[in-house]
Amino acid sequence: MSVTIAKELKNLLVVHIKGTLTFEDLREVQDKVRAEIDRGSKAKLLILAEQFSGWGKEGNWGDLTFMYEYDPYIEKIAVVTNKKWKTEILMFLGAGRRQAAVEFFLDSGEEDARDWLRSESE
Repeated sequence: MSVTIAKELKNLLVVHIKGTLTFEDLREVQDKVRAEIDRGSKAKLLILAEQFSGWGKEGNWGDLTFMYEYDPYIEKIAVVTNKKWKTEILMFLGAGRRQAAVEFFLDSGEEDARDWLRSESE
C-alpha cells in the first residue's frame, strides 16, 4: 500500500492512495491533516485513489474521534476513484453525516474535482 500526502496551494491537501488502505495509513493521513489544521488553516482534501482495492482488516475503523474534532476545519473533500467504490467510499467518508461537503468523481474526473474544490459553493 502506498499513501502520499502533498500540500498544494494555501489549503489544499492531496492524498494519493494506491492499493489497500490500512488503518496505519489512515492514521498517517489524519496526523498530517491535523498538523495542517493546527497551524491555523482550514483544509480542503483531494483524495486520488488509484488502483484502490479496499480497506485493511486490522484497526479500529469505527473510531470517529478525528472526524468529530477536526471536521469543522475541513471545508470540502473530493474523492476520485473507480465507480465500483462509490458507495463504500462515500460511506467511509461519512458523506451526508459530516459538516464537510463530500463529493465523488470518477477516476477520469480529477480536473472536475479540483474545480469543485476551488468553487465557493458546495
